[in-house]
Order: sequence, then structure tokens, then C-alpha cells
Amino acid sequence: MFDYLVLMWFFVIFIPLAFACYHAFMALDFSKLFRPNSTWQIKLLTLVLSISLAFLVAFAFAAIVYAIKLIIGSL
Repeated sequence: MFDYLVLMWFFVIFIPLAFACYHAFMALDFSKLFRPNSTWQIKLLTLVLSISLAFLVAFAFAAIVYAIKLIIGSL
């Protein structure tokens, strides 16, 4: 049951954070790093970066919750 709760919180954090990171990365000016007329590459990069960052944050939250459970369970 605990695993389902952690998985639920993982997705509750991951999905909104992915959208928030995408909009935050779109505010950056990546056009200076890419060649002209490469808009789909910039959008793909921001999508991959936002999903990666959101996954890392959500995974870190899940790992911390599991660690707390192990610490409390061993007491």
C-alpha cells in the first residue's frame, strides 16, 4: 500500500512540474545556441530537459520518502 502512495505522489509531482519546467525553459533564449530556423530542435530540447528535470525532482522526493520509511521502520 505504501508503494502505491509513493507512486501516486511521484506522478502528482512529476506531471505538473514537467509543464512548469517546460514553460520556464521556453522563457530562456536558446536561439543563440542553435542555428537560425531550428525551432523544432529548440522545442525538443526544452521538452527533454523539462521531462528530465521533473523526473529527477520527483524521483528524489520518492527516494527521500522511502529513506524516511526505512529510518522510521528500523526504530
